[in-house]
Amino acid sequence: MCYLTSKAYVSVVMTNFKKKTFEPNYFCSMFLPICKPSKYTFLDPKADAKQILADKPEFIKNNDFINNLYKEIESDKNRAGRETILAYHISDMHLLLDYKPGTNSDCTGYTCCNEKAGKPKSKSAEAGKWGDYNCDSNPATIDLLKSAVEKTGKPDFILWTGDSNDHGIEFEPEVSTNSTIHITKKLLEMFPDTVIFPIHGNHEYSPMNLHDFSKQSNDVIGLIGNAWSDWLTPEVKSEFIKKSYFSYDSVQHPKSSADFKRKMKNTHIIALNTQNCYSYNFFLDGEFNDAGNQVEWLEDTLREIERNGELAIIIGHIPPGEIDCSNPVSERYRILLDRFQHVIRLNLYGHTHFEEFEVIKSIEGEKAIGVNHITSSFTPHQNQNPSFRVITLDVETKLPIRIETYTMDLAKANQNDANAVFLFDHEFADVYGLKDLSPNSTQQLTMKIRDDEQTAKMYAINKLAHGKGSAEIAANKCNES
Repeated sequence: MCYLTSKAYVSVVMTNFKKKTFEPNYFCSMFLPICKPSKYTFLDPKADAKQILADKPEFIKNNDFINNLYKEIESDKNRAGRETILAYHISDMHLLLDYKPGTNSDCTGYTCCNEKAGKPKSKSAEAGKWGDYNCDSNPATIDLLKSAVEKTGKPDFILWTGDSNDHGIEFEPEVSTNSTIHITKKLLEMFPDTVIFPIHGNHEYSPMNLHDFSKQSNDVIGLIGNAWSDWLTPEVKSEFIKKSYFSYDSVQHPKSSADFKRKMKNTHIIALNTQNCYSYNFFLDGEFNDAGNQVEWLEDTLREIERNGELAIIIGHIPPGEIDCSNPVSERYRILLDRFQHVIRLNLYGHTHFEEFEVIKSIEGEKAIGVNHITSSFTPHQNQNPSFRVITLDVETKLPIRIETYTMDLAKANQNDANAVFLFDHEFADVYGLKDLSPNSTQQLTMKIRDDEQTAKMYAINKLAHGKGSAEIAANKCNES
């Protein structure tokens, strides 16, 4: 493991350290006041906030726009009859293509549960038929998604937010993208006529985590973009391969039906490459510019959507407020989420492997204006039960009104094939006793988790999708606090 890690990252770290830290213009700009103008644009969130929020519309200055929309839904006498649209959110599948039941699940490498892991030393260390809590996903579990449709209803669209490869380090793009291509083919087989909007994570790269935004192209992005040709228009595919992120008028999707176009009219999907803030993307070391010009592009995109009177759904892998996302970039995203709070109706992420949420707060007044919804992982790695989410959106507002979690009890599935199914586990608002999914209600939940032990334990258990030892973990965390 140490050799592979060193091989993957040491040269990148050292090269960027020397290239940027000791590059004359950078050194002069950082340490000497005489070098102007600088080719480096140093991120200043406070200056950005002043500039971007300068033309904030009057009708959202109270920072209660989304909360008021939820009140309107609640007060609608025909609330039960409001039209809805159904979406799946799947993330962090981390497919182990060479998974083999009965192999060693307790190894010292990056990946276990395959022939390379050797023979297990005990019965308890044998990889299960459907998966193992110490390993990445058995490819067979993907097929179980189709059976879930009988319980959830056919999704109108699927949002897939990355991390398809296992947790190993690969050095060839053709290898690191194998799992993405495999999952793509499987989803096309199971949902041939379904609209799917995908974006990659940090594990698709070779080596994982590393994206050099200074280069004009990236082989990994090129391979993934070509694999997603059934889901991306030629224009969107070209934008993705060139920039590694994209914006999509949802009704232009090649698989969109007349009903989908009617329900999703004037709604854009914005798919972010969150490697522009990832702390383990060592190409960002010393990068003081807007990596890939993505934040600037996002602002321009949101302004155009606003001018056209349209709405946006944002998807990405790493949540902007997560500790792995650098603070300057997170702050710039927050400013944009404030400025365009009336435009953005849903924010979906993965990466942490936990079912979590982030309350988005306004720059002025710290009022709850939105929510980043983070889904738990499909992979059982780190003691999770495989899971995905089913989100019901209100068609008129495009706001989420139900967020359901479906899980497969891996321990029971390995004991009996009849249990190898995804079953309803909980609905987010119901399980925590929330009035709705508004930013205010979600903010109140944070206080409830802080102050009420039973709610805190429930939240900790749901984070792990009721995985191995989740009840004990929840109890220990409460005792520690």
